[in-house]
Amino acid sequence: MANLKQRGKSWQLSWSEGGRQYRRSLGSIAASEAEKIRSAKEAELAHGVRIIAKLPTLRDFMTAYTEWYVASHPTTQAKFRSEIKQLLERFGHRQIDSIRPTEIEQWKSERLKVRARETVGKELRRFRAALNCGLQWDEIDCNPFAKVSAPRGARSVAVKFYTAAQVRTLYRKAERGPLWMLLACTGMRRGEAVKVQRSRDVVRVGKQWRLRIESTPDETGEGRTKSGKWREVPLNARALEALKALPDRIADCHPDTLSDWFAADAKALKLGGSLHRLRHTFCAHLVMAGVPLRRVQLLAGHADYKTTEMYAHLAPEGAKGAVDKLKF
Repeated sequence: MANLKQRGKSWQLSWSEGGRQYRRSLGSIAASEAEKIRSAKEAELAHGVRIIAKLPTLRDFMTAYTEWYVASHPTTQAKFRSEIKQLLERFGHRQIDSIRPTEIEQWKSERLKVRARETVGKELRRFRAALNCGLQWDEIDCNPFAKVSAPRGARSVAVKFYTAAQVRTLYRKAERGPLWMLLACTGMRRGEAVKVQRSRDVVRVGKQWRLRIESTPDETGEGRTKSGKWREVPLNARALEALKALPDRIADCHPDTLSDWFAADAKALKLGGSLHRLRHTFCAHLVMAGVPLRRVQLLAGHADYKTTEMYAHLAPEGAKGAVDKLKF
């Protein structure tokens, strides 16, 4: 049996099929229209004939998704709303299943003429991640953004990172210094740090202690390692020292809260920068120490090697030093 439930101005259709429960948002439609969809779904379940039910418009789905996002990421909602604005203006009135990837590609081409590649890429990645959530929640059954590549900005732009002296200052003087030292020594993302449990994730392999990190994507869906769900980062003496000063759950808080804590500490010490700069610091100092880029990619959990290449210019030997090693 298919059932209807109204939440605010939106209707939801729920049913059971093959031993599983399903739920789909129908958007802000008239009660009579919602009933027609319910009847069609019930006929489909009774007779085994596929009847295509009306999917929500992109705007209706994103309205519901935004409510969830704001509750989950309260301090980044302004950035989120900015990134979805242009695509909603173009496709918001359309039913999701009616939007073709070729139309999105056309929008992307037009947008790239007036905005930076990274800006357009963030907009596309934001929608791709949102609709992927819709698929997981059984709210929708297609994602037209899935096959559209999201452009990235120039990778040659120098990244900002802290010096060794600045990291030591954070460690010694910041309110949560041990936590910042651990992040600088392991390159964890904030979403990864809040999941770490020392008693579970710090393991000994031979004579070496390692931290097992569950690699999680950010809000746009980026960040999952290609090699799997977990990666291991060896712990140096500073990291082990920092761990001793931290609780079993090293950061038992929301990722946004972690960012706020760091911003307050960095500002108080007049260092500036965001929490993500600690991750840049991890990668940059590895490269400057002569660690091969491929190894840095694995330790940092970069899904795309081009991300790691942002640090290539920091290698101790430039192009001339490399070609001078040829013995022709």
